[in-house]
Order: sequence, then structure tokens, then C-alpha cells
Amino acid sequence: MKRVEKATELRNCGYNCAQAVFASFADLYGMDQVTALKLSTSMGGGIGGTRNVCGAVSAMAMVAGLETGVSDAED
Repeated sequence: MKRVEKATELRNCGYNCAQAVFASFADLYGMDQVTALKLSTSMGGGIGGTRNVCGAVSAMAMVAGLETGVSDAED
């Protein structure tokens, strides 16, 4: 299933925008869907529902961190 289709399916099931985007990439990083949904929950509605930053944008930043982030403080 394509990522866009997966995100759309999740959104249509009632998950927020951040959850839908982030969970649709979880498999690429060895993360189960339940964990991805839980991690991204608070990003929906603009970080805690404040409507300040779009949840989908926050989720994209989270995916970018998984892709290019560092885990060594020396990096």
C-alpha cells in the first residue's frame, strides 16, 4: 500500500493527522503501528491541539528525524 493511501486510511478511521502521517512510515524504521500511533498522538491538532503547528508537518519532522537524526551527542 502506498504511504498516501495508508495515511488516508488511518485518517478516515479517526486517527489525527499526525498519527496518520507518522504511522504510515513506521514500517520503514522497524516500528510497530501501535507505537507510532502513540508517539504521534500529541502532535495532532497542532501540538496538543493548540493549532499552532500542523500535525502533519510535525509528523513529517518526526519522520525526518528517524531518517537523518543523530543519536550520538558528538555528531
